[in-house]
Amino acid sequence: MRFFIAFLLFFTILNAEGLSTADAFKVEALVNKKDGVVFKFDIDDSVYLYKDRLKVAVGDNDITDMLSLPKITEYKSHKVFEGDFNLTIPSGLILSSGNLDDFKINLSFMGCAYSGACYSPQNYIYEFKYDANKYSIAKTEKKVSSKTEEKIVVSEQDSINEYIQNSGFLAVLATFFGYGLLLALTPCVFPMIPILSSILVAKCEKNNTKKSFFISFIYVFFMSLAYAIAGVIASFFGASVQGMLQIPWVIILFSLIFVALAFNMFGFYEITLPSKLENVINKKSESKKGYIGVAIMGFLSALIVGPCVAAPLAGALLYIANTGDALLGGLSLFIMSFGMGVPLLLIGLGANKILPKPGFWMDEVKKIFGFIMLFMAVWMFSRVISANLTMFLYGVLGVMFASFFGVFDKIENGLNTGFLKFKKGISFVILIYSVLLIIGYSLGGTNPFKPLENFSASSNIQTLPQQSNNAKPNFTKVSNMQELDNIINNSTKPIIIDFWATWCVVCKELDVVIESSEIQDILKDFELVKIDVTNSTLDDKELMKRFNVFGPPALIFFKDGKEIKNEQLVGFMDKANLSDKLKRVLEY
Repeated sequence: MRFFIAFLLFFTILNAEGLSTADAFKVEALVNKKDGVVFKFDIDDSVYLYKDRLKVAVGDNDITDMLSLPKITEYKSHKVFEGDFNLTIPSGLILSSGNLDDFKINLSFMGCAYSGACYSPQNYIYEFKYDANKYSIAKTEKKVSSKTEEKIVVSEQDSINEYIQNSGFLAVLATFFGYGLLLALTPCVFPMIPILSSILVAKCEKNNTKKSFFISFIYVFFMSLAYAIAGVIASFFGASVQGMLQIPWVIILFSLIFVALAFNMFGFYEITLPSKLENVINKKSESKKGYIGVAIMGFLSALIVGPCVAAPLAGALLYIANTGDALLGGLSLFIMSFGMGVPLLLIGLGANKILPKPGFWMDEVKKIFGFIMLFMAVWMFSRVISANLTMFLYGVLGVMFASFFGVFDKIENGLNTGFLKFKKGISFVILIYSVLLIIGYSLGGTNPFKPLENFSASSNIQTLPQQSNNAKPNFTKVSNMQELDNIINNSTKPIIIDFWATWCVVCKELDVVIESSEIQDILKDFELVKIDVTNSTLDDKELMKRFNVFGPPALIFFKDGKEIKNEQLVGFMDKANLSDKLKRVLEY
């Protein structure tokens, strides 16, 4: 995750026209005994200052609240200073805290660029000494601790939204293609790989790179088109099209489609278009035969199989929602999705090297992809069933796979003996793991990567009864605006609002991080709220619109009744980064 964020910022900064702190915020100090001290601020048009970050102290006395402040404007719910202004410290305030002949003023401020990047806090000490009827002014910079600097952040999606607004057309598209390449390393694309691979196995013959690449291109093109259309609709109507399709009957239907594709791979039947429709298509263009199905699968895969909300996607949606510019926002989403699809295009480009020749090997590979389709069906179905039952289905499927590929077969001496032994060894390992999954299911386990976790936990309880059970965090569930506002207005702790859905795979990955002992130790200082948007009700949409959330997972933070917008989290975050974020929130 740190690697992803680092490159995310790199692509943004690469295209930004940044100013140094000295050029962005010019401050000059003027002084006389009658009027006191005047700080003349010359702020560049591309930046602004936060009102609540401007502090003035004479000696050790903070006098900020006693000063007459310049004009305050509102920007993204923050009170800020813009343009040039003067800040006067009257001689009376200086005299009340010391003397006019020898005094110090501590001036600190922090600002950000409209493009989204923030400057580190600035802290200066001005020493004024009166001698020979004139003042001498010495200015020194006080270093701000790294801990304080880390506290000043802007949410990734807000930064990206502002970057789109302040950058050129081609620069935005190039940057979003880079975002797409980075997202290709996340779980957003992984479910697409076996789908496309199975299509290539079914439709391509050996040594036909052009056809396999064209099939991959069609798949990626319509996948990108789906992301763009869904994104534009979501930004205008405040609801996720992908989320609306994550309803039980759609998920079950798509799971059954995977089962049907699996049986097709096993050779039980062949899926073809009705003869009349196929004849019409063939007459129009022989070259288009079969491509319509690929396009449909690519389009539906983006909406149903791999719904994914990440910072670049959320930033583009915010831009469309705020400006109404569906052209640039939609193109950004399309280009980003195409970048995500680059690994899929590479699979198509190299398909002629990995696809087996027709015959026995092709039949074996098709059977393997048939089981991959069955695993995809279980993976889809896991969104509407319990994690415990999902683990059982994976176990049963693994036993079937091992049996089907000869774990119990006797190997006769002859050709390919070495390969058959290797295949049997792999099948045996899968069989053992699958049996462990079934045992884990019987013990109430839910994590397929730790199937015997409950067994070891129960053993620890018996041998170490004094140790407490690692219970899950206690979230209060709310379903409407009134319930949420009651908690916000009455809570004495900082609040975490978790937007979550049963169909959201990334939500479950984030849950694993949240339920870790390290994070739970920090969560004790928070009040936890969960908003389940599984059914996408009107109340759900209203709550999501309030916080500019276009899909789960998202974490919203409140402290003292005010939202900490800069810390909003969209998508997945690893344990280390989430821990740092939570600690920052506690320091606000």
